[in-house]
Amino acid sequence: MKNKIKEYVLLFFILLEFLGVAYDGLLNESRIIRPIDGSYRFQASDLPLILTTIAFVVYVVYLVISYLHEVKKAPRASKRITRKISAKFGWFGFFGFFGFLGIPAYMMQGQVWPFFFFVFFGFFGLFYEAKLSNTLMDERFLEERKRAQLTSYKTGFGLLWLIAWFMALAGGHFNTDLVAIIFSASSSLIIALVMFLKHYLLYKYDTEEEE
Repeated sequence: MKNKIKEYVLLFFILLEFLGVAYDGLLNESRIIRPIDGSYRFQASDLPLILTTIAFVVYVVYLVISYLHEVKKAPRASKRITRKISAKFGWFGFFGFFGFLGIPAYMMQGQVWPFFFFVFFGFFGLFYEAKLSNTLMDERFLEERKRAQLTSYKTGFGLLWLIAWFMALAGGHFNTDLVAIIFSASSSLIIALVMFLKHYLLYKYDTEEEE
């Protein structure tokens, strides 16, 4: 019941954010959603979008912290049993699509920080971790977990090396803004990929072994 309430509140804040953007664009001359320069002066009419955005971000941070707290406090029947988590936490992965807001954010205001949201794509891996909840961690399972972790880390390191190698060769032809975009977006996606692969590969190896 508690998780259901959290989901409804999250949907409410998402709807509220869309309404705030619509209000600013239709009734407030797009003062916030258009590029903000040094001539900007705060007006009371800017508050709806500003407050809804702050509330939305704070609530998302609260959800992430509550998830981490729940995982930390989750009881375990044994140290040889995997933790039990809800598959619903995997829905946090959809926050990764907010990373595409980095495109209009850069075009309008020169900001690249929204690309960090791509990291949330890694939460899709929790769907697979939830499938392995309360699984006995025997020697075979521990070996498969090490194999999954090694494969995911090697993949992430290899991609990061390719990005660094590419930027070392071609970075001189790009401006600093483009370099910042490439590194922020690619590093966030690589982190998300590693987070996802760790859980997906472990589930894949474990189910293949059973078959």
